Amino acid sequence: MNQDSPSPLGGGQPRYLLLAQALMDDIKAARYPLDSLLPTEHELCQQFGVSRHTVREAIRRLCDLGLIHKQHGIGSRVKAVEVAARYVQAHADITDLHQYVRDVRLDIHGINDISADAELAQWLECQPGQEWLCVSGLRFREGDQLPLAFTHAYIARAYRSVAEDLGDGREPIYALIERRFDLRVTDVRQDISAVLIDAADAQRLHVTPGSAGLRIIRRYYGHNQELLEVAVSLHPGERFSYSFSQHLKWQGAAS
Repeated sequence: MNQDSPSPLGGGQPRYLLLAQALMDDIKAARYPLDSLLPTEHELCQQFGVSRHTVREAIRRLCDLGLIHKQHGIGSRVKAVEVAARYVQAHADITDLHQYVRDVRLDIHGINDISADAELAQWLECQPGQEWLCVSGLRFREGDQLPLAFTHAYIARAYRSVAEDLGDGREPIYALIERRFDLRVTDVRQDISAVLIDAADAQRLHVTPGSAGLRIIRRYYGHNQELLEVAVSLHPGERFSYSFSQHLKWQGAAS
């Protein structure tokens, strides 16, 4: 398996994210002005000491953010110096998920004990009537005036005391559960569906009723597949897109 050689891109984040951030900084500093071309893949590999896979993934992230446009046979051309208003949630693993939640804050509107009705029980994978703690609020990206999502986070009753640790809404709830109860999230599962935003949610999100949205239901499991938290987020389609990548590891043919 090929691995990146030692490079100046240290730190805990994946190298492609660090490379993408370095190129974003260069674009903002006008090292690469509007309509100019970024260095070639080969040049970036040599400059940062990383693999072609790392460079291609970083370039893809900048394309998703609207900063560059990749032209076949020409290269990657700078088309903007500021990230577009749309937020691109891009995941390769749970580290990226943690980073996404840290990129936004949860402006908490309510904390309530609820009893799951039949529809909610399906989302929470429980029996109707089971009690959960519901934390609801709007998610904002740093510096934005318009909300990125309206979220209901449902916390299993055994862990409801985590509400004491919510603070300013900048730390992921699942991470607070891990720390408070000395356990680890082992699996995260997601369901994504297209929906029409109703009048009440449209008012919260500052969009037109009936406009397109994305509902993401994210379930966090601990040891023995215990469901710890279910986060249900409604995103305006015009402000949000979702990108997911997986790296496939191929084993050699058996002799």
